Amino acid sequence: MPVGHYPEHAVKAYRDERPSITRLILEARWAHYRLTDALEHDPNSNAVPALRRSKLLHAGALVDVLALRTRDPNLYEAARDHGALLREVDGLALDDHPHNGLDHLRAQYARLHHHTHGDACRAPHDTDDSLPPQRPFHRSGPRLVRQMLDTYTWANLGPTSRFPAVDVASEQRRHLMTRGLLLDWAATAAPADTAAAAAAATAGHALRAFDRRAALNDLRARAYLLDAFRDFDDQDEEDDPHPHDCAGRCDGTGEVLTMLTWEHHGDGIYTAVHQEPILCFGAPTAHAPDCATCEGHGFTYTTGYRELCLDGRISDGEPVTATVTPQGA
Repeated sequence: MPVGHYPEHAVKAYRDERPSITRLILEARWAHYRLTDALEHDPNSNAVPALRRSKLLHAGALVDVLALRTRDPNLYEAARDHGALLREVDGLALDDHPHNGLDHLRAQYARLHHHTHGDACRAPHDTDDSLPPQRPFHRSGPRLVRQMLDTYTWANLGPTSRFPAVDVASEQRRHLMTRGLLLDWAATAAPADTAAAAAAATAGHALRAFDRRAALNDLRARAYLLDAFRDFDDQDEEDDPHPHDCAGRCDGTGEVLTMLTWEHHGDGIYTAVHQEPILCFGAPTAHAPDCATCEGHGFTYTTGYRELCLDGRISDGEPVTATVTPQGA
């Protein structure tokens, strides 16, 4: 089926392949699932480095295409971070060029699909002075992508030795919501993309069926995705946003960019290799000394890597209690 010309096709890496949003989601969530599965069941596997690279590449391409389509600045920064980490994984040093990582991400995506004949950069003729489409939800774009990937993974992995209390049904429902909202956002940003709109409607119908609700037409099924997500979102970001001078240093976004993974080089030497935005508590955070996941150390360890433990994070003003939740929470 012929594919229309969407905003991301102004980038040469995506022009020839013209990947659909649906396919990008499938690729990214599969790469994320395979990495998480390996880390849960065989963290010493020789395949882990390649799986880390695959996740960075496919998740980065999804975030980049969503950023190009929606012109969301948070998605753009997240895509650039994915590219920078991909450069490090590929053994390339970052210089001071602000687009270096993003160009590398796009070039590697083009190479993966055997489009090595040209530059991965944005075509010079592409200009759009219109206002970007408004995000229909308050949670940031990168966080929604991350939740979509996490919920798919935990819905399929189920309870594990580290996270025995995973609620598969809840993760499945959250995945329907987050995937549907991403499809709906992408379709709204490019009205010609009828395939994305149809996929968003299908997700809405599936969510209503999951909730045992009566069937609706496609437009109302898409609207149900947002209504359900607003009911689910217990952060109440609309009524209580973080101030721009938030003590948690999130600048009002509700998230802080945090280093999550370090590679161990021996003799106690660790090199940072992965960072992501995580939830801001609105204040400086400490780690619960009785955390059941890391036993209060603040880190978990697999062979060759150290991971920041997020389960025991507490605000300095809160009582010290241990919490254990799956990564998709």
